[in-house]
Amino acid sequence: MGLSKVLAIVDGTPAGAHALTTALNLGRRFSCRIDVLHVEIDPEASIPILGDGMSGTVVAQMIDSLRETSEARRIEASRMFDELCVAKGVPVVEASEPLKDGSFGVSFSHIVGVEADEVSSRGRLADLIVLARPAADSELDLSPSVDAALFNTGHPVLVVSAAPPEKLLETVAIAWDGSREAARAVTVALPFLKQASKVFVVTAGSTSVMSAPSQLANFLVGHGISAKIWAFTPDDKPTGKAILAETEKAGATLMVMGGYGHSRFREMVLGGVTRTVLNEADLPVFMAH
Repeated sequence: MGLSKVLAIVDGTPAGAHALTTALNLGRRFSCRIDVLHVEIDPEASIPILGDGMSGTVVAQMIDSLRETSEARRIEASRMFDELCVAKGVPVVEASEPLKDGSFGVSFSHIVGVEADEVSSRGRLADLIVLARPAADSELDLSPSVDAALFNTGHPVLVVSAAPPEKLLETVAIAWDGSREAARAVTVALPFLKQASKVFVVTAGSTSVMSAPSQLANFLVGHGISAKIWAFTPDDKPTGKAILAETEKAGATLMVMGGYGHSRFREMVLGGVTRTVLNEADLPVFMAH
């Protein structure tokens, strides 16, 4: 079991370059296809959202600003692809061109639309979706795309928050609470775990006997993976912050965790622990729901 196709979302920001770099490293490691996608915002389609309670002049100014930003990001996304792929001799193929199993190659697609919608549809035919978390000062809200990737595709998501570590699979930390989501994340992360130099099961709180950390470690042994249990007491820290602190202590280069969410006032809202990790993690986070 491995990777055949990775969908990498490049938004035209420096964070997008980190996502592309991470995806390319995975493509080389797993000898798989990388489909790079840039979705340009359609300013006209944003009028109903931007125009609520605003004057026509203000709406026009916002649309012009959005159009300028969108064009700049499209140009930058294309430049990133040329710099990181074309200039470095990475095999480039058309988006519609099939690749044989075990072949490394990349494609680039630019479309105008809604990123979350495209992630939902295209991500269903990818083994993994790689996205970047925007910088804190970015006006881009990534959460709809993360929600779409995590809850609408049926496939795992890798969220990259900063420059990727040189060795992504050096030390992998599994955030384990015995839940269905955590078990699902471990299962789909097996190709990563098998190639990791070190694996830690980071755990806090109580779990059932059948889903205890020791049982997870035994399960991993059956897949040829040796994992050590890293138990901790969160004290007064929120669970998300405590998990991040422990993975940092463990020297993790990648975190694997379940993606939690509930639906009430919007299509999908990420749970508190999940959102804390996504907003504050300095390391890439591999998630599945």
